Amino acid sequence: MGLPCVPEAFLTIFKTWSISNKSCGELVLLGKVCHSALGTRALENPLFKDLNPATIIARSI
Repeated sequence: MGLPCVPEAFLTIFKTWSISNKSCGELVLLGKVCHSALGTRALENPLFKDLNPATIIARSI
C-alpha cells in the first residue's frame, strides 16, 4: 500500500468515512487478512483506546 494511502485508510475508519478510489483499490488488493490486521493493529494503539472496538470493526468493513 502506498504511503499516502495509509493515513487515508486510518482516517476513513476513525473519522471521515470517505476514501478515494485509489486508496480503496490498494487496500482491497492487500486482501482481507491484511485489512483485518490493519484494523486490529489500530485498536492496539493507545491513541484509540477510548473507541469502541465493535464500532471500528464495523466501519472497517
